[in-house]
Amino acid sequence: MLIYLDFDGTVVEHAYPQIGADNPNALNVIRRLQDAGHQIVLNTYRADLNDGSLQEAIDYLHDPGRNLVPISEHTPLKINPPAWNWEQAVKDNTLFIDDVSSGTPMIPNNQLPFGQQVDWKTLESWFEENGVI
Repeated sequence: MLIYLDFDGTVVEHAYPQIGADNPNALNVIRRLQDAGHQIVLNTYRADLNDGSLQEAIDYLHDPGRNLVPISEHTPLKINPPAWNWEQAVKDNTLFIDDVSSGTPMIPNNQLPFGQQVDWKTLESWFEENGVI
């Protein structure tokens, strides 16, 4: 499956232009998706900007301490994600994991006193139940 992965609010908390705090379990599930053979493409608004923040996100994901297979592909501009719809994702063999995609499970931020981020624990359980990982 082709998986478009957002960065801020998905892999990390929103803190643009800085890199936010790690989103719990995000890197673990992303690695499990990679190990299951899914293609991960970074799809972030940082690609729309010419301020070096896209490279910072790529460097974050390529840090060997994060235990990910390097994510070398990214969209040239952010693709607006559709609402979460598993049946459509299976039909299209394409999935968007993005905090702005309605229907995506969310949890409160850890360090910020406001806002939400993707709930990777729920996604992991759901992926296991549906044979994705």
